[in-house]
Amino acid sequence: MYLPRTWPVGISLLTDESFSSWFARIAWAHGATPSELYRIALPGARIGGVDLDRHACDELLYNLSRNAGVAAAELETRTIRRWRGSVYGTDDGKTPIPWLPPAGRAYARSSFGQQVCPSCLAQDAEPYFRTSWRLSFYCVCTEHRQMLVDRCPGCAHPLHPSNVITGASLALCGFCSFDLRSIAAPKVPERELTAQVRLLKIADGDWQPMGNYGPVHPVLFFRLFALLYRLVSSGRHALPLRRLLMSNADNVRAEAIPRIREIDRHPARIRHQLVGLAWQLAQDWPNRFVAACDAVGLHRWLLVKEPAVVPFVYADAVSQHLVRQMHHVGAEEVDTASRYLSSSGQAPTYEALKGVLGVKFHAARKLAAPVKPHKAYGTHRYWKLDGVSPATRAAVKKAAHKAGENVGSWVDLALQTALKTHSKR
Repeated sequence: MYLPRTWPVGISLLTDESFSSWFARIAWAHGATPSELYRIALPGARIGGVDLDRHACDELLYNLSRNAGVAAAELETRTIRRWRGSVYGTDDGKTPIPWLPPAGRAYARSSFGQQVCPSCLAQDAEPYFRTSWRLSFYCVCTEHRQMLVDRCPGCAHPLHPSNVITGASLALCGFCSFDLRSIAAPKVPERELTAQVRLLKIADGDWQPMGNYGPVHPVLFFRLFALLYRLVSSGRHALPLRRLLMSNADNVRAEAIPRIREIDRHPARIRHQLVGLAWQLAQDWPNRFVAACDAVGLHRWLLVKEPAVVPFVYADAVSQHLVRQMHHVGAEEVDTASRYLSSSGQAPTYEALKGVLGVKFHAARKLAAPVKPHKAYGTHRYWKLDGVSPATRAAVKKAAHKAGENVGSWVDLALQTALKTHSKR
């Protein structure tokens, strides 16, 4: 839609361009930085670390529309409000929004909510950021089937349009000017994009069928999906769940996914794998979810603390199928089981006792006989680097930090890559 403008240079919105990307381009077109244009468009305000895609207020959109000749309604659809009513319900401006993490700096720490596709930036006549790159479940470019990048490999800083210097390109890192188009991000097989493709359709308003519960509204589904994602990403049951769901995978190990409590800080590689696992749990609802939880010992008292604050389709499935009577194992039971195992010629270790008793008993674990004595290992954070030179240790830590991985998962992935290369020779 054409509107009269008062600013000398008109900058049109490109296909699927995000608001923050357009804002940076129109600032540079007038010889200003995004910070300077923000003070002009919204007198008395400072951009600071504001995530424009989330916090662009109505007054800012109106003033830009009046001066830049672009409809305010069109600008609004390029912010994350595009997904209001589908990915999320309401936004108070403070509470984190699942699947739409902040970009740049938030709460005095780096936030990696902005992703880019190096191939898309390379083919653009003028590089720009897409709105879909802000969705954290969108980890692979559907056009190039290339993993997205959410941090600069040169300096490990998050990507943010407001940081890029005046007249520069969005294809360059705003901190170190690293050319993002040169990143050789890994390719992803098309068969692994099933979950992402369907999630994008749900984000655009499709209701998701959930077995006997019928179609579920997109907002409720994404709340449910966030719970499933957290189950496979963090907590003491996450690793057993991943091992169960990844039993047929031959290219990724469950242990190669690092444990990070702040799941929005997972790099794209990790998010892609976890989204696929969460999608498995959501299929054939609730049968596959119930079977997986039952297999690893996840029951109602661990899954639902407050039924009123979780989606009904989740709370009802748990209350209907995952209710188990809690059983506390006492010392007498452990002693009886130990004598039984000893009389059968077996050592009463924890695993053997668990098999006889049929339940886990962490509180009374010390009553079990120890397994074969062995030397202690893994007693510090970087134990996987024991025995290597100080220079190598420092280089590994730096490389893992830049990749957004912890040292353990980075070393595991590096060794797998090296072994595959060696086997092909």
